[in-house]
Amino acid sequence: MRYALYRWSWAALDWLFPPTCGGCDMPGERWCQDCQEIAARIEPPLCECCGQTTSGDTLCARCVDSPPKMTAIRSWAIFDGPVREALHRVKYQRDVALAEVLTRPLVEYVGSLDWHLDIVAPVPLSRDRQKERGYNQAALLAKPLALGLGLRYCNHALARRRDTRSQVGLNLDQRRQNVEGAFQASRSLVAGKAVLVVDDVATSGSTLDASAEALWHAGAENVYGMTLARAVLVSNKP
Repeated sequence: MRYALYRWSWAALDWLFPPTCGGCDMPGERWCQDCQEIAARIEPPLCECCGQTTSGDTLCARCVDSPPKMTAIRSWAIFDGPVREALHRVKYQRDVALAEVLTRPLVEYVGSLDWHLDIVAPVPLSRDRQKERGYNQAALLAKPLALGLGLRYCNHALARRRDTRSQVGLNLDQRRQNVEGAFQASRSLVAGKAVLVVDDVATSGSTLDASAEALWHAGAENVYGMTLARAVLVSNKP
């Protein structure tokens, strides 16, 4: 019921302020059926750990060499085409309404996975970026995802201990160093819980790993990661 009301409230705003598609600018919908159909999905077989496409092995070469700290990570689509355009609109053009409709396939996807989950938590922004943007794009995805799954949404399960520079343009080692020790988790909220951490895009997985490390330290039972999109690596090796 809460999820239905949440979606209805955004639909009412669409009636008052007719939207355009976040992927192609077609008028009438926030996310059109054409963009939904051409969104490049990450096709199986998938690495059981990081969720990248593999040649058929249970784990990709990169996860064998350097396993992620997450129990498992999944992403709905490749960060390209209309998905990339839509996320840029959410992130940089304040199209917050678009985030709700982009979460709908995530509700279905996570619901199809054999994950026992207790709470949903967004990856937190740095204080400066939160102030500059006015919102956290990961939270805009995490809240309706929690509602759609019937789980508790915990905006304060994770917090930034320190600000970090943007990950854009950094190599794998630099990304890991940039976010190492950047997060802390609330023991009172996560101890003994299976936590689903939500972000908009995963590239190297360093941010999700740093989030997981904080959650494990606070006593989480399991830590899963879900992103709308994934920047697919040319090679699964570091």
